[in-house]
Amino acid sequence: MTPALLPAAQADAAAGGRVCFFRDAEGAGGAGHVAWALRDPRNSKRWIWGSTDNAQGDSYTPAGKNNGSWMKNGSWNDIRASLKPDPGHHKNLYDAYRCINTAGGDVAAAQRTFRAMRDNGYQIAYNNCLTKAIAIFRKYSPALGSAHLPNGGATPPNSYFGPILTKHARGWETPHTYTPIRHK
Repeated sequence: MTPALLPAAQADAAAGGRVCFFRDAEGAGGAGHVAWALRDPRNSKRWIWGSTDNAQGDSYTPAGKNNGSWMKNGSWNDIRASLKPDPGHHKNLYDAYRCINTAGGDVAAAQRTFRAMRDNGYQIAYNNCLTKAIAIFRKYSPALGSAHLPNGGATPPNSYFGPILTKHARGWETPHTYTPIRHK
């Protein structure tokens, strides 16, 4: 039996799993870019997050080359301090996030999936920031099947984050404005 997804009101009161997409609407020439985050269901103050930032800057990176994948762990505030505007790119790197709660999650399975995908290259339509995030979320929680997490291949991240999660996926919160913490 796969773990169930919790209604938002129930999940806010209970410990459990949670995954979030962070969107950069201006990324990839306006097609968008996403980072991902997931909560440790056994320790609600611990999060794992990361992204694939296309280090080569082109449409294809062969396996074994740096595809810009990275992963960190810490608290929700650590995420907010980490995912911040990057003056080398543009003013507002991440502008929104949206999440879904799960009854549980397998952090180790998500981390193994990240490590495998970190080394498998990059391809703009089918092996990118979005498709890697979806694969990590699905390993974290098998309840995140296609009804809650549709396939993202050949889909611009902005379309996935907005219309697809809104109209074709169940259980996702409406987008929240993302405001990073600025350390002095």
